Amino acid sequence: MSKNVDSGKRKKSISASPQLYKLNLEQKAPQTMSLEKDLVHFLFARESNVQFIFSPHYSRDLQKGNYFLLYDQNRDLDVKLESEDSRMLYLAMPTEFIHDMLIEDHQHLVHLNFKGFGVKEYSEHPISPEADLVIETLMQEGFPTSLKQLYIKAKSMELLSHCYDVPEENRYENCPFLKDKDNVERIKHARNVLIEKMASPPSLPELAKIIGMNEYNLKVGFKNVYGLPAFKYLQQHRLNFAKSLLRKNQLQVNEIADEIGYTSASHFIEAFKKNFGTTPKKYQADHS
Repeated sequence: MSKNVDSGKRKKSISASPQLYKLNLEQKAPQTMSLEKDLVHFLFARESNVQFIFSPHYSRDLQKGNYFLLYDQNRDLDVKLESEDSRMLYLAMPTEFIHDMLIEDHQHLVHLNFKGFGVKEYSEHPISPEADLVIETLMQEGFPTSLKQLYIKAKSMELLSHCYDVPEENRYENCPFLKDKDNVERIKHARNVLIEKMASPPSLPELAKIIGMNEYNLKVGFKNVYGLPAFKYLQQHRLNFAKSLLRKNQLQVNEIADEIGYTSASHFIEAFKKNFGTTPKKYQADHS
């Protein structure tokens, strides 16, 4: 995608279906965008803070780990993005697509106080752990050349399902000790430890000791926060990370298996094929 997103060129394709873009921001080269009216725009900042400059007199900062939801019914929004070198994910779609997608969950949306979109909306929201996993996958891999629109539609729906999920504070109702913000931060620290040490991760008891929480609360809390048991989450992260290494084509399959913590290349190949439907070697050949 070019640094300047021309609204006129995008109008026809975006109005028909959701569109996903990867934005590469450079510190010395601000990026300009024109966000078309009547479309809902989601901009996800995972790697750094981003300043959105709408005019010489008005700007807003998007904090790392959050996303902007931008919508204006009356006019296109011309905006300049300034940030240190980083990447963002940008999703744009018509309101009709969102309403049609969510109509079967109408009662749930009423519970969330979702009333659709008014004349305009400029709001900032945290990226949930589940949404973060989807974004991580999208940032690592290229879009397929065949059935591209189907892929984008499916990923857009998956991402939105997490954006409109039950708010994080409500998600922990069945796990009372997670109502304590300190406990949630401990769980997030556990996740970071697993990622940093994925080649040789600590055991669950060791991880519980590192974050200062008992093993049972770690097991229950991790699944409540991230939607998966700790080591299933780690396995998914390992395999996604392996895909990025395969695309770089600098390491052999057995070296990548060792890099991400598999005891044998055969175990890695089996897990990769089960998860992605292809072998690491074929994936590397197709994407190198």
